[in-house]
Amino acid sequence: MLVDRVRDALDRGLDKLDGSDRTIIANTFVLEALVHRGISVDVFRARHRELGTIHAIKMLRADHAHDPVARRLLLREAQIGMALHHPHIAAAQVVLRLSDGRPALVTEWLDHRVAELSRGSLSIKDVTTMMVALLSAISAVHAAGFVHCDLSPSNLRYGDSIRDIKIVDFGIALEIGRRHSELDIAFAGQPDFAAPEQMAGENVDVRSDLYAAGLLLSLLLRHCRETAEKAEKLKTLAIRLSQPRPEDRPKNANAALHLLGGLK
Repeated sequence: MLVDRVRDALDRGLDKLDGSDRTIIANTFVLEALVHRGISVDVFRARHRELGTIHAIKMLRADHAHDPVARRLLLREAQIGMALHHPHIAAAQVVLRLSDGRPALVTEWLDHRVAELSRGSLSIKDVTTMMVALLSAISAVHAAGFVHCDLSPSNLRYGDSIRDIKIVDFGIALEIGRRHSELDIAFAGQPDFAAPEQMAGENVDVRSDLYAAGLLLSLLLRHCRETAEKAEKLKTLAIRLSQPRPEDRPKNANAALHLLGGLK
């Protein structure tokens, strides 16, 4: 107990010295920065006070503390995340219960977002490696029975290497064949990357994530500094993946991986 009190005093004393307004939660994590503000949730970069490790923590905003839909979605996201284990999916680590009863999901922290890439920063090898990582992760999500439904540049993050991208944020993931209205929410996702059937509020399946993957491939190619023949083949694959009609896309992520592997 004495050690805890000393640690509390040191943490709070340092916060005052650097002029920050940090919060300690569960007597374990220091919230260092707000990195995303959603409609009902906030996401923070947080430091474990004893281990010094950095994590992402998603929690209900105080004004949604008693929102049953938001609470259910966050706990559902935690359950989905805990069931997924893949090198290109950010690990869900633990669920905390805050002092006011709000749940908080602790996940792996990754410093960078694909959304922050600058033009000309990628090679063809980078693009291909990233797409293999993305499609293999999508395949694992689908094998577990889910559709991510929110693949976008903001939800692809990486640490030291751009090639080691990971999918984050399963907040609106659905079981294959369901629609978001079944979760008591209206349209969910990024309009610029959501498949037409998702935009229309229809049932989604594995091909819905492939649509977003095609648009992400197009985006990566726009950041590519090479214009070799393989770049043109990758553009053709991006078009194939992002066809408006699901039946015109590859049947699943493994089929898309096969197409990608055939580009020589």
